[in-house]
Amino acid sequence: MIGSFRYKPFRNRYLLTNDSGRYAFLSKECFQQFIAGAMDPESEMWAMLQSRLFCSKESRETYLQEAIEPVRDNHAYLFSPTSLFIFAVTNQCNNGCVYCQADGCAAASRMSIDTADKAIDRIREAPSKNLTIEFQGGEPLLNWETIKYVVKAAKAKLGDKKVSFTIVSNLSLLTEEMVNFIVENKISISTSLDGPRDLHDRNRPCADGQGSYDTMLRGLAMLRARGLEVGAIQTTTKASLLYAKEIVNEYAELGFTSVFLRPLTRLGAASRRWHEIGYTPEEFIQFYQEGISAILDLNRKGLHFFESHASIFLSKMLLGYSPNYMELRSPCGATIGQIAFAPNGDVYTCDEGRMLAEMGDNAFRLGNVENSGYGDWLDSSVCKAVCSASLLETLPGCCDCVYQPYCGVCPIVNYALEGSLISTHPNNDRCRVYRGMLDILFTYLLEADEATLQHLYNWVGNN
Repeated sequence: MIGSFRYKPFRNRYLLTNDSGRYAFLSKECFQQFIAGAMDPESEMWAMLQSRLFCSKESRETYLQEAIEPVRDNHAYLFSPTSLFIFAVTNQCNNGCVYCQADGCAAASRMSIDTADKAIDRIREAPSKNLTIEFQGGEPLLNWETIKYVVKAAKAKLGDKKVSFTIVSNLSLLTEEMVNFIVENKISISTSLDGPRDLHDRNRPCADGQGSYDTMLRGLAMLRARGLEVGAIQTTTKASLLYAKEIVNEYAELGFTSVFLRPLTRLGAASRRWHEIGYTPEEFIQFYQEGISAILDLNRKGLHFFESHASIFLSKMLLGYSPNYMELRSPCGATIGQIAFAPNGDVYTCDEGRMLAEMGDNAFRLGNVENSGYGDWLDSSVCKAVCSASLLETLPGCCDCVYQPYCGVCPIVNYALEGSLISTHPNNDRCRVYRGMLDILFTYLLEADEATLQHLYNWVGNN
């Protein structure tokens, strides 16, 4: 029997994928034989397709039993309750990034210790035994006292759970006292690096107009001097498009082992300034292709280095395993994967929902820590609507797309740009970006030499 699959013409072949994340390339002749039921069940091609769950010599029931576990593995995140809790401890920032998603009309505020304490009590209601508390802003180090309180109180109040902590910071305000606390409490640190000095300073100036590159490097050096691993993320603006290789090399020269080449999300300042800093999906894909090529050049020179989007995609494509990356899952991670607390204690489906509130739209507010709890948030109409709107298996244009097993949609971005949780333009910019990235990776899997393929396999499982 032939199982269910999706397909599209790809180069001079057909690309097939299924719900387990397996894929196969077939010539036009083999494809026509396969769908016509004329392929020899004793052939090597049939054996390959059967090993990848596209068909079976056995009964339908036997085939379904064989497929259950691989499909479950590719959707393992569905069996985990909310595990990421974002504390936006302030919406104030000492940077003035040209694309700031949290930059909006909300008045400046900081989370009080009392509000933070109530949020921790609410987190205790979540069933997950493994939690991550992530501190964001604005610039979270502007509210250091609340960060310290949350870490200490979470350890005391959530003793039956394994809790890890992350701070997402521009590092400019880092002090030795902060570094000591970070080391003592094993807190992970993530910062932003948009590329070489001139590009970084152009994208991420300080609020006074000065560059932020040197202060980021100073903070990075302080943390590394204490043996801490520091992650970094990159955001691509129009100014970045000509410098893919330089961005990759900057990360490598500064001792990072990966780069996350990210397109702009059209929220906050990025939305208002799109005509200055935005670009087409095709321009980003060209940039991404150049970045992947530059990374593979580093790999050929013996350096272990990878691109994070590709690592996530390749884990699904090559292992049939889906890392729990909130934006690339079905349904998305809003509420059921992550929850965000605003400085005033308002609770949002995710960080994007919180950022939209900074722009004056509270559509994705779940409640407030003062008068609602985890069960209320999960049972809310907002949670249910976002989950329904991000279920790829039911969305026009997504349900039958060959890339559906690897992709994801963001109802909040759809709402912000189109006024609807479900995009009225299935071939929208976000879709074209992800489709283009996957086209690049599948082209490598089809056409690359063995050495290049081995480098790509080495990227798998790094996220």
